[in-house]
Amino acid sequence: MSQNLLFQLKHKKEMHRWWKQGQVSWEEYRNSGQFCRDGVRKAKVQLQLELARKAENKKGFYRRVSKRGRSQKVYPP
Repeated sequence: MSQNLLFQLKHKKEMHRWWKQGQVSWEEYRNSGQFCRDGVRKAKVQLQLELARKAENKKGFYRRVSKRGRSQKVYPP
């Protein structure tokens, strides 16, 4: 992740504290959260894209990525 995104994540935590204290409106806190979520999502996609470009066996790589995404959603009993 970029330094800018890490700074925004830290700022979001501060915004939450300020919102709880009543110093910041809900809309400001919500906007900072949405911005961070969007940034993290884009960073993950960029990381996977870079890994895919470097992978020698692209079919196997994408099979593993899709399998990993499915397996994390199912929890064992």
